[in-house]
Amino acid sequence: MYKIDGVEVDEHEDWMDAPMIFDADDLEEYMEDHNDPLVLTLPVAGCNIMKILIDGGSSVNVLFYDTFKRMELNDEQLMSSYFTIYGFNGAPTKPLGDIELGVKTGPMKVNTQFSVVDAPSPYNDIIGQKWVHKLKGVAATYHQYLRFPTLEGVMEIKGDKVTAR
Repeated sequence: MYKIDGVEVDEHEDWMDAPMIFDADDLEEYMEDHNDPLVLTLPVAGCNIMKILIDGGSSVNVLFYDTFKRMELNDEQLMSSYFTIYGFNGAPTKPLGDIELGVKTGPMKVNTQFSVVDAPSPYNDIIGQKWVHKLKGVAATYHQYLRFPTLEGVMEIKGDKVTAR
């Protein structure tokens, strides 16, 4: 489901075709030789969540269990999860369950399925490519921005380079 200020919109409207450009003006002077991931702060289910890794290589969205608890969500809200997540080292992790939560970016709200995982992480959430695509956005780690079309034009969220490091 894709909503703008609570109103459902079609999967494709003309304003969604706005060009998203990244250029040298987007870079801060000392950023030219960095290796930082894109880390954002976003409202998730009404909670302002810091340390969200935007991972364009991930096909799953992960909410870590300690964050799940700090959001005052409870285990009864979890739906059964029927798959296993494999990390970069190939180790399998079985989610505690799945939950659908609204992720808000400016006027846009995307209902997003998260797999809740009880594992240590420097991040609170990992949001993958499916969410970025649903937002019709572009995540640029080099420029440290997430940009996406809205009715008012292209909006952007700047990465938190301090938290990323």
